[in-house]
Amino acid sequence: MNMLRRGLFLLSRKSKIRIMNNKLIYIANIRLPTEKAHGIQIMKTCESLARQGVQVELLVPRRHNTIVTDPFEYYGVERNFTITRLRCIDFLVWKFFKWFSFWLETFTFTVAVRLFLIGKKAPRHTRDLLPALVLPAPVFYEIHTVPERVTWLHRRAWQRAKGIVVISDGIKQALVRQGVEGKKILIARDAVDIEQFQIADTPAECRSKLHLPEQQKIVVYTGHLYEWKGAGILAEAALLLPADIHVYIVGGTTEDVEKFRQKCRSPNLHIVGWQEHRLMPFWNRAADVVVLPNSAKEKIGALYTSPLKLFEYMASGTPMVIADLPAMREVVKEGEAVFFRPDDKQALADALCHVFSNLVKRREVAERLQRTINQYSWEARAVLMKNFIFV
Repeated sequence: MNMLRRGLFLLSRKSKIRIMNNKLIYIANIRLPTEKAHGIQIMKTCESLARQGVQVELLVPRRHNTIVTDPFEYYGVERNFTITRLRCIDFLVWKFFKWFSFWLETFTFTVAVRLFLIGKKAPRHTRDLLPALVLPAPVFYEIHTVPERVTWLHRRAWQRAKGIVVISDGIKQALVRQGVEGKKILIARDAVDIEQFQIADTPAECRSKLHLPEQQKIVVYTGHLYEWKGAGILAEAALLLPADIHVYIVGGTTEDVEKFRQKCRSPNLHIVGWQEHRLMPFWNRAADVVVLPNSAKEKIGALYTSPLKLFEYMASGTPMVIADLPAMREVVKEGEAVFFRPDDKQALADALCHVFSNLVKRREVAERLQRTINQYSWEARAVLMKNFIFV
């Protein structure tokens, strides 16, 4: 019996040593670099974990990509972790058979990951369902939304994960209702590179860099044009604003931008299109008001999201107008921003006019909020994740 206990102790100790070696393999089935926000989130997570002493290796598929810039340069992150590209069958550039091409690429990439991991004991971290289902333990599963239709595959992935990282309390509560133990879930909201977004440039200097009129009243939205993100409501609200208030929508794919330009036309509405992420601090600082207009029509926008732009807006010290949704209220308290009824263009227009009529006060509020941003740095998020994974 004593020998059995000693054997179990040594086995437990060896398992702990394996986890405590601070090596992490991050699996991301993405095109890298990508113009989408998840690329920023993944690269910043890897960088910040590496700064906490974790040896991070990021595994991504070798895919066709029109962006040829080195990922470290593209995202402006430190070369303190490694990126390994694994072969897969990539037909996703084709305009047809998208569903089949997606699952073929996902399957072949996951097989390549499985082969790569043979003999490797480091914990794995992923945001993707199939790797979470089939990769050898220990697997940590990061979840950014909960599907409308939860299947046994989702439940199986949640069950076999050693730990689950979520970006909002809304996701955690949804998982708990599905039977996942609360103590197995870590809330690690998205974050911001404070040094990058707390710039010394004045609003006038930022406007000069972006070729914006110095005396114009400017409202800015930065982000994609998906319906749940609410950019459409902002475009409609622009039509209700006084002519001297100009709305700039910055972001979106080429296809979505063209659709927006055809659908939404007004002298005070400017559809800028995609801009490099390094320019976002200047757009946020150049604005009189920044807007986060998420829709309440989908849970991903109302309950589950943790928008990068929210923390970037906070770091800029610019007055915010935000859709009044549970996901936003998790971070921003009453009085720290002007909230409006979601999906209501008149309510949004009224909120924007209210800020302009109280601009001095709203700037003071935004500057106070800016001083609290340290809790939402990538480094703070990495500390939470490191303590969760390496125990």
